[in-house]
Amino acid sequence: MSEHRQVYQDADGVRRTLIWNDENPDEVTVHAEQNLDEILPGIDRDRVLLNQRGPNRHLARVPAVHADRILRMDDDELKAWLNSSEAQAYRIWRGRV
Repeated sequence: MSEHRQVYQDADGVRRTLIWNDENPDEVTVHAEQNLDEILPGIDRDRVLLNQRGPNRHLARVPAVHADRILRMDDDELKAWLNSSEAQAYRIWRGRV
């Protein structure tokens, strides 16, 4: 079995790679990479600066590496993910969704 990789996007701080093998050439995995060192300080700053007392609250700033998965979630799955420990670093408003 031979694995193949091809970078198909490397822009705006996100690198996406297609991964497939000779046994199942119709099955493709997309691997996304993003350096979060530039994003996390901005989220920390927004926690302090944004007014979170009104009816509209800035809930989170989710990195692009999670976007593909989030777009496939229904409302309940998204709420569960936003309340999970995995998403905690991206949360601006600390309340429960």
